[in-house]
Amino acid sequence: MTKTAKRAAFYHDLAVMLEAGLPILRSLDQVTSGLEGHYKKVFADVRKSVSRGDSISEAMAGHKIAFDKLDVLLVRAAETSGNLPGCFRSLTNWYEFVNRLHRTIKKGLILPIFIFHFAALIVPLIYTNIRNLTLGGYLLSVLRILIPFYMSFFILFIIYKLMRSNRGLNVILDVLLQRIPILGKALLQLSICRFSRAFNMLYQAGVPITKSLAMATELTGNSVVSGLFKGGAINAAAGNAAWEGFSKQLPPEYINLWQIGEETGELEKTVDKIAEISGDKADLLLSLCAIWFPIIIYVLISIWIVIQIFKGYANIFSRLVI
Repeated sequence: MTKTAKRAAFYHDLAVMLEAGLPILRSLDQVTSGLEGHYKKVFADVRKSVSRGDSISEAMAGHKIAFDKLDVLLVRAAETSGNLPGCFRSLTNWYEFVNRLHRTIKKGLILPIFIFHFAALIVPLIYTNIRNLTLGGYLLSVLRILIPFYMSFFILFIIYKLMRSNRGLNVILDVLLQRIPILGKALLQLSICRFSRAFNMLYQAGVPITKSLAMATELTGNSVVSGLFKGGAINAAAGNAAWEGFSKQLPPEYINLWQIGEETGELEKTVDKIAEISGDKADLLLSLCAIWFPIIIYVLISIWIVIQIFKGYANIFSRLVI
């Protein structure tokens, strides 16, 4: 079970138990007994902290790897409003959505990676027949193909982590990601969905609109999208309509829905609609990425195999001429 799937599962269990009227300590005991590995230890520590008088959010904040900033902020707001079951239900829905997106992405990556490794094993066989390579020579040829692939992946991963840890470079990374065809639009819609869900969960938990906007802006997970929403909190703090402060670069339908929500007093419903629409669009765009990415990889691998075949037979003809 993936990390997001585990989170969705234990948040669901907590929501069900609290809705049934079980005390928080007993609910934590029940959840802990059903877990294994790292999360079992984490929830045992959370249970211990709560039994000593700490709040759940304080206990969760001590485990930054296990719980995202979003989780801690929402639980803290729910403790103030007294709606912990609703908070855990919202977190369940969020992580079920994220887990669904992760499955979509993984499905698009598994087959291309398998085909690349299969090609890496097959192509050297051409040279085995042509050059009469030994087993050691064949394995060395395979490694010469695979090592650059893994090294490139490792280097890109390190660069990504370094850019994410630096605020200035993080902005550059988000700008670059936004420019990738299809994927950039998917990340935009996903960040809008995250902002909308975070705002709604905070707002429903009784957090004032100004603070909900400011906190949700920080939780978008994308510095570019954060900038698009930032003016909303500033406008709301000045006593004006939040939607008037949103960037015009946001999709017009989302600004219109927010405006309708503020004018009719049904902001929760319209923001929930924004989250639903943007989530569906992100799901669709990521599904398209999962379809087109393998096709591009297949084409590139096919071209590479053809080039290797021609190189191999070119060596034969050159020897015959000599």
